[in-house]
Amino acid sequence: MSSVELGVQEHLWRLAAQGGDDPRIARLEGEAAIRRARDRMFKACRTSLRSLRSQLPHGDQVAAAQRTAELRTRGIRIQTVGLRHGLLGPEGDSLRGYLRAVVGLGEEIRSAERLPLTQLILADRSTAMVPVLATPPGQAALVIRSEALVRPLEAVFQATWDVAEAVEIAEADPVERLGRRSREVLVLLAAGLTDEAIARELGVTDRTVRRQIACLCRKLRVDCRFQLGLEVARRGWL
Repeated sequence: MSSVELGVQEHLWRLAAQGGDDPRIARLEGEAAIRRARDRMFKACRTSLRSLRSQLPHGDQVAAAQRTAELRTRGIRIQTVGLRHGLLGPEGDSLRGYLRAVVGLGEEIRSAERLPLTQLILADRSTAMVPVLATPPGQAALVIRSEALVRPLEAVFQATWDVAEAVEIAEADPVERLGRRSREVLVLLAAGLTDEAIARELGVTDRTVRRQIACLCRKLRVDCRFQLGLEVARRGWL
């Protein structure tokens, strides 16, 4: 174990020990409570979201990409470090499309051979979420709301980020790509055109365009145009 990892563990043990008496530290039990707290952190975030994650993404890939899109729309910088074997090895095959989508949205992702923590989330400079040591993964966490207590965790993230390598996402396999007409519809949708404008551009009826969009939504198992755009980006079809 490296000196950085030992230092992190000592800091986490201290945080856990003082958590019961310190209003700046909240202990969470159970996946549902952790998920709710994490969502609140994302919503309250104003400038930056930084994380170390042994597993990507948090939950459903489409939902995770939607979250990235929402954060980036608010101008939030997102930096993520994941495990190299999970991102770039055989285990990462199912993530390729997701990574293409979120990198395309502006999320910065790097890979490291090992991480000092299985998970660390830093929202701005004042809030952090870390796992509770010696508990089953994902079952207990600490939420820390104090710049002084978060500062050592920021240093850990920055040290990991500085030595991690940028993730390069390969282009999608050509066999995965859509047909010409579907691509035309999606490109025009991405440009913000209405159904009527797309129909005029392609020389077809409004009904034909709506039918094609509905067909694409069913095929990709999404419910709306926004989700359709994210899923298409995830698959690298545009």
